[in-house]
Amino acid sequence: MGFRMSFGMGMGMGEDADIALVTRARGGDREAWAALCRLSAPRLAAYLGARLARQAVVEKLVGDAIVAAWRKLPELQDPSEFPAWLRRIGANLAMRWRSDHPDEALQEPFPAELCADGEQIERMRRLGEAMGRLPDAERIALEQRFRGRLDGAALGEALHLDPAAIPAAIERALASLDRELRP
Repeated sequence: MGFRMSFGMGMGMGEDADIALVTRARGGDREAWAALCRLSAPRLAAYLGARLARQAVVEKLVGDAIVAAWRKLPELQDPSEFPAWLRRIGANLAMRWRSDHPDEALQEPFPAELCADGEQIERMRRLGEAMGRLPDAERIALEQRFRGRLDGAALGEALHLDPAAIPAAIERALASLDRELRP
C-alpha cells in the first residue's frame, strides 16, 4: 500500500466556526479560547514543524504563541484573520528562537523510544529523510494537511494556493514521497 493510502481527508474545521470562537474569545470566553487553541495548536505545530523539525522546541513555541496571542487578542481587527495572525506570531517567535540559538541544529532524529522495534525505527528514519528531500512546498503541504489537519480553503490560505488546486498539490507531494520511499 502506498503512502497516500495511509491518510484520510476532510479533517478541517469550518471558517465560520473559527470566527465564532475568535469572537467569543475576544469577548472574554475562556472556553471558546481553549477550544480555539485545541484546534489551532496542531495547525501551528505543523507550520513551525515544517521549518524547525525539533519537537520540543516546536511545542514550546506553540505554547508561547498561544500565550502571546491571548495577550494580543484585543489587537486582532478581523476574526477571520486569526489563523494567519497566529502563524505570524509563531513565525516571529521561531525567528527569535533561531537568532537566540544560532548554533543549534534545526532538525533532530525521530525519537526511537516511540517505535516498537528496530524495523519501525528504520522506517521512521527513512520517512524523515524522505520528507527532508522533498521540495519545501511539498513538505509544507504535507505537514499542514496531515499534522496541521488543514484542508480546503484553510490549506489554500496557508499555502497561498487556490483551494481548487489543493487536491492536485497534495497528490503531487504524496507521489513524490512514494517515489522517495521505494526500496
